[in-house]
Amino acid sequence: GLRRRDDKAPLWADAVRRWMTEKLAGRKPSTQQRYLVSLRQLHPHLADLPIAAIDQPTLNDYVVARMGAGVTAATVRRDLNVVSGVWRVARRAGWVQGTNPARAELEEIEELRDPARPVPLRDLALVIRQASGLARDLIRFLARTGCRQEEAASLEWREVNLRADPPTVTFLDTKTRAPRVIELPPQVARDLRRLPRDPRTTYVFWHPFGKGGPDRYRQFATVFWGLVRETAEAAAAAGGPRRSGRSAGFQPFRCHDLRHTFAVRWLEKGGDIYALSRHLGHSTVDTTDRVYGAWLRRERRRARA
Repeated sequence: GLRRRDDKAPLWADAVRRWMTEKLAGRKPSTQQRYLVSLRQLHPHLADLPIAAIDQPTLNDYVVARMGAGVTAATVRRDLNVVSGVWRVARRAGWVQGTNPARAELEEIEELRDPARPVPLRDLALVIRQASGLARDLIRFLARTGCRQEEAASLEWREVNLRADPPTVTFLDTKTRAPRVIELPPQVARDLRRLPRDPRTTYVFWHPFGKGGPDRYRQFATVFWGLVRETAEAAAAAGGPRRSGRSAGFQPFRCHDLRHTFAVRWLEKGGDIYALSRHLGHSTVDTTDRVYGAWLRRERRRARA
């Protein structure tokens, strides 16, 4: 559906094609895939519109439709960031001028961050029990380090230093593209030392079903959600124990909620928020405070009430 109609004003689709040529080709495959997912969502809403006609009210309609369908604020922000990039390319081409409408709409929803949702340890244990192979160890690593899913799934042994005191991991493939070093808790270091290795792969967490032999886990959030669904079905079939104020014993959760859980537990134990921000790889401590500091303050107010 990407086309250029020279006899008419350039369309959103024309700007997307230009953006893909200028900006997308040099990105990492995982980043390209994320952008393409957003473009598929944006296409029905914007494809036939002139790029100059895409204003903030148009994008607000898109935001309302997506969030009304249950999409998270983080996903909507990713979509708007793609729109912003496409619009900037169109401006350099002379197709639009003025204020970037996507940036204006992003400012309106910037504070709508996905809430921190700590996972009960019992629920986490049930999912770990459902997993097999190194997927089980990968889940434990995510829960005990708070790193992002892709950082752990792409981790290679060259990034792990178990001889250091304390042992460390240097994440080279990060969201911000800046390498980040974290210290490993003793339990995590012990877990890594006992992991099986295969000379055919450099990855720490791997499965044996790659085309050429062992390969890293890809799209692990999808794998994880499958384990969560299996756990929920097993709990329902077993008539799992009920908790006070909750309708079921097991409450499904996302892979990213392991990061939330690590962060709020850090603060609950009195950990320093600046150290947590560096550990998580946030660009500023304000990001850490908006998500996790705010959660802790809400919980304390509830306890006092």
